[in-house]
Amino acid sequence: MMSRVVYPVSIRGLTKSYGNFHCLRGCDLEVPSDGVFGLLGPNGAGKSTLLRMLLGFLSITSGEASVCGYDVRRESLQVRRSTAYLPGDPRLYRTMTGKRLLRMFSNLHPSSTLKGCLRVADKLDLDLSRMVMFMSTGMRQKLALSVVLGCEAPLVMLDEPTANLDPNVRQTVLELIREVRDSGRTVMLSSHIFSDIDETCNRVAILRDGKIVTTQTMDSISHSYIVVARCNATESAIPKLLRQAPQLENWHFRAPAFEDGELELHFSGEPSAWLPWLGEQDLQVGRIEKAGVQALYQQYHSHSAGVATSDGKAL
Repeated sequence: MMSRVVYPVSIRGLTKSYGNFHCLRGCDLEVPSDGVFGLLGPNGAGKSTLLRMLLGFLSITSGEASVCGYDVRRESLQVRRSTAYLPGDPRLYRTMTGKRLLRMFSNLHPSSTLKGCLRVADKLDLDLSRMVMFMSTGMRQKLALSVVLGCEAPLVMLDEPTANLDPNVRQTVLELIREVRDSGRTVMLSSHIFSDIDETCNRVAILRDGKIVTTQTMDSISHSYIVVARCNATESAIPKLLRQAPQLENWHFRAPAFEDGELELHFSGEPSAWLPWLGEQDLQVGRIEKAGVQALYQQYHSHSAGVATSDGKAL
C-alpha cells in the first residue's frame, strides 16, 4: 500500500470572509518540499492573509489546510513548531539590544539557536550592540531576518523579506534563502519584487482578488517567449490567423484600441518550434524576448480591454 505524500503546505477550498467581503475564495494549493515557492499578487490579493491562516493567526471561514502534515485548525501549536515566520511588518522590542533580542527569540523556538541567529546577523553586517529603538528601518529588517533565517524549522514563511533593504543586502538575503532551500527545507516567499522570485523560486502561484489564478514551475516560465508584432489583418480576423500557431499560449492587443494593430504573442517551448510559422505570417515583428515572472504576472493582472487567448476567449 502506497504511503500518502505529506506536503509542507496543502490547502483545499480555503476561504476567508468578513461578512460579504472575501479575502480568500476557494483556494487550492500544494507546496512541494525542498524548494522555494513564490506567492505573487498586488496589495489586497490575499498573500499575507494566506500565510497568517496557515499559522493559525486568522481563523478559517471554510476549507481545509495542513502544514507539515498538521491540521491548521486542530494542531496549530505543532504547525508553529514546524515553521519560522517573517511577517510583512515585524514588531521588535525597542528597548532591547539586537543581541539580547536574538537570544530571547532563539530560546522561544525549538528549532532555533543563538549561534544560528548570530551567523545570519554577521552575514548581514548587523551591529547587534545597538538598541532596537536606535536602529534604522533597514537594520530592524535585518534583525528580524536574523531571527527567522537563524531558525532551522522545516518550513520558512517570508512575507516581503527584502523590503527596505539596499541592493547589496538584498542579494545577501537571497543567498541565505537559497541556503535554506539547499539544506532540504522549504520556503514560502511572498514578494512584490519579480527578480526576488526569478532568482530563488522553483515554483510560483499568482493570486488575484483572493483566488489562485495559476501555479507554474519556474522551468516552464523560463521556456516562454514574448513576441511583439504589428498585423495588417482586421481585428476580427486575428483569432483565426493565430489559431493554428504552434505552442502559442495566448495573445492580446498591446493597446486598448486596435488602431495600431500591435499584438503581444506568448509562445512556449523552443523557438525552433514556432519561429518558422512566425516567419510565414503577415506580421511585422518588432522584438522577441524571453518571458519571465513579470510577463506571467502581467498576463493575469492586465487591465487591457483586448486581452484574449488564441481561441478568442477572455482570460
